[in-house]
Amino acid sequence: MPRRESPREIPTYLATEGRTRPRTEVQGLEDLLTRLVWLRMEPRPDQRLKPAQGALLDAVRGGSLTLADAAVYLRQPALAIRILTCDLMDLGLVQTAPPAAQNDVDLMKRVLHGLRKLKDTAA
Repeated sequence: MPRRESPREIPTYLATEGRTRPRTEVQGLEDLLTRLVWLRMEPRPDQRLKPAQGALLDAVRGGSLTLADAAVYLRQPALAIRILTCDLMDLGLVQTAPPAAQNDVDLMKRVLHGLRKLKDTAA
């Protein structure tokens, strides 16, 4: 699904309201491959999102996004994305999902070896 154009950059101290820690701690946000999943909910009228919170919700809307991808997309450090994620979780707008299964390095080596053999036979 194509994402909107990149949001305008928001200074980190404004994005997090000067916080260096989330208001509530959430387990599992240490891994940058943790996925943020939109809960198909929109903010209630009394839930006024800050611009950075809205930008993160827009990025996640319609699917999921890893913390690392969100940091790159929003041009924010991972810590700021963790703080914003906790804010959105407190509002019931997103949830986290563990990273996809770890890569099987042995399988990847065998695939690479097979691709190299195909390349050699095609030449």
